[in-house]
Amino acid sequence: MKFLLFFTLFSLPLMAQGDKTQKGGIKDIGRIPNEPPLCIIDGKKLSRWSLKTKKLQPDEIAEILLFFREEAKNIFGNSAKYGALYIITKEALSKAQALIDIPAERKLNRRERHYREIGEFYQTYRLIVVSGKVTDKEGNPLANIKVRNNDRGTRTFTDSIGNYTIEARRWNAIQPENIEDCYLVVKEAKEQSHNFVQHPPIESRNSDPRASTPSISLKTPCDKLFVLDGLPIEKKEEFLKKIRRKKIDEIIEIDEQSGVPLYGAKGVYGVIIVNTKK
Repeated sequence: MKFLLFFTLFSLPLMAQGDKTQKGGIKDIGRIPNEPPLCIIDGKKLSRWSLKTKKLQPDEIAEILLFFREEAKNIFGNSAKYGALYIITKEALSKAQALIDIPAERKLNRRERHYREIGEFYQTYRLIVVSGKVTDKEGNPLANIKVRNNDRGTRTFTDSIGNYTIEARRWNAIQPENIEDCYLVVKEAKEQSHNFVQHPPIESRNSDPRASTPSISLKTPCDKLFVLDGLPIEKKEEFLKKIRRKKIDEIIEIDEQSGVPLYGAKGVYGVIIVNTKK
């Protein structure tokens, strides 16, 4: 039986690419284009003609990664302006995982490099479930608080006892509304937990340790400083480009209290130090 790619491809633009309301409706979705998303199977982009003849059995598929418009365009370029569907077969994933333990000094051939890139893409962009609780400073749960994934443009709301669950990819930023805290997904674990505490707003900038540095006023708690192999990088987009083909050896997270003495105003919202394997 031929795997019906077209159902997924043509229904993807109809999925919730806008914000979901609390009751599960779709808000501000705007014009829905009558165009299929970019389709990639095992790292290879397929044309519309190729899709008509491509046969793939459901039991051959290991993972299907969906990327909505803005996220897809940022990753794959303008060809993915209507979204992207990245399919990884079991065969490709198995070959990619077999390359994990190969010594770094061993030179890979072209085919092996291709499968390693598939494995690295999967590790970076597979969905991770982040859950936790949102409370006030006394520990009382806060209900109906919007929790947003700033990178995917998705959101959810806390339940009656302050619990939330949201999907993310590695390096995505999770932040509830009106809370001076941001959780950056730096680990690979498929399930992660982070609790948020709502503190009262700062009444005077004179009492704020960040007030002495006016230049950082446009920064947000999600604007962490990245330090890749000793090189400070302020923009996450630039960091992601540099880290994509490297193997991470160590990640060190530094909070804002320690970040400012070490890196000045750049570290005001914390520092993520990433060392890669040489």
